[in-house]
Amino acid sequence: METELKLNVAQRDLDKVRQHALLAGLSPASPDELELADTYYDTPKLDLWHNGLTLRVRASDGTWVQTVKTAAGGSPALHQRGEWECALPGPTPDPAALVRQVKAKRIAELLGSPHIAAQLRPVFNNTTRRTRWNIELPDGQLVECVLDAGDLHVGKRNAAIGELELEMKKGDPTRLFELALALHEQIPLRIANDSKAARGYALLDRKAPAAVKATPVRLHKKMRLEDALQCIGLNCLAQLESNVTGVLAQSVESLHQMRVGLRRLRALLNMFEDLAPLPADMHDSIEWLSGALGATRDWDVLAGATLPAIGGDDVTQLVAVAEQRARDLHRDMLQTLHQPRYTQVILQLNGWFHGRGWREGLADKSPLYRRVDDAMVPLLRKARQRLRKRIGALDENDLAARHRVRIAAKKARYAAEFFSDLLPAKPTKRYVRTLSALQDKLGHLNDLAVARGLLEQLTAPDLLRGTTYARGYIAAALELESHQLRPALDAVARLKMTGS
Repeated sequence: METELKLNVAQRDLDKVRQHALLAGLSPASPDELELADTYYDTPKLDLWHNGLTLRVRASDGTWVQTVKTAAGGSPALHQRGEWECALPGPTPDPAALVRQVKAKRIAELLGSPHIAAQLRPVFNNTTRRTRWNIELPDGQLVECVLDAGDLHVGKRNAAIGELELEMKKGDPTRLFELALALHEQIPLRIANDSKAARGYALLDRKAPAAVKATPVRLHKKMRLEDALQCIGLNCLAQLESNVTGVLAQSVESLHQMRVGLRRLRALLNMFEDLAPLPADMHDSIEWLSGALGATRDWDVLAGATLPAIGGDDVTQLVAVAEQRARDLHRDMLQTLHQPRYTQVILQLNGWFHGRGWREGLADKSPLYRRVDDAMVPLLRKARQRLRKRIGALDENDLAARHRVRIAAKKARYAAEFFSDLLPAKPTKRYVRTLSALQDKLGHLNDLAVARGLLEQLTAPDLLRGTTYARGYIAAALELESHQLRPALDAVARLKMTGS
């Protein structure tokens, strides 16, 4: 199992990496220089890729090496995956030669299948100039640092490669984030959410990146609370990071899911703020990213949902203007995600969760060291009580108070979902379902309130008739729907969740 951190390097900065004083200072010898030619093989139906495998034959200095890798596990930032390789007498792949190395039955059967072997064909290739340092950290830990520069070729299409890979050979993988941050101070780097193989397959089928929803958090009762914090935090980061490729392709749904991942992360950090406070600089960067994602999502909702629901000829022009404003903000998001600050906060957050950065100064009797099935109870209770208190004090016509109820409902729902593996299944599903229904109603009211504010920004004379009509419609809808909240509020206030 290899553990590595991949970072993208702009073509203009490749030589700066090769000449970086930090790498030279940590390496006991000059770096190796290699010329590599890789060919990736699969069947016409891409059976290997669809089963989470890649098969590569690498040619270098008259030798051939065959390598099979599994899809990356862990967070998208810190890749952990199985890898098996063997020498070949020539360029023709022989996956069956790797079967004895593979313990997983499903993978072994796939590689040993004569049917698969008979259908293998080249699907893409890349040529690479590789610079490799063997780094010795001051405390004796060993890191292989590899800089790859070249081109990925898929038919007549190609993509430039500029990739820095840090692989932990001996020691704590958390140190990879520290090393990356040190390099990032002088050379702007970006998290590489996709491997070369993933980029090649993306060029091959040319499909738009799919939005990635949250996956279930898997916990068990023997965990400590800090284990659960780490597991949930990395789950939230995985959703956030996995949608970056789609956001860079200006996908509305990918941006929405990236924002959901960040919202879940913020809810988690808020829940644990007394036990594991996040450093202030990371907190500020999270709020900065949240603001950029939120502004873009607001215009997406206005253009794609709120205005079309109003309808009418007077609104048609508003939809077109809102769509253009949303497209402009999606383009701005590209700049946001390419800013050094984004890379910095993602590296910092990964390092904080992987390295359990909350431990510094932590008391020996901290609840974080207790078993999760016991220590989670006060956290869940606090989330429920806060929601009930806000519901009890709510004036349905008070926009700010309504928004506070919405935030509290969201945090209570996320808390239940985070710890659902440790809670009674049926009551928890009912609790989450009821909270979701309230969230939908409050979310719709919030969308209407946000739309009213966005429409005030559309001041062109030719839009006046449309904005006047839309604002009148929204005002009436807010008045009507705010008075229909009470049944949903009362249903949540009566809820109980056994086990917490």
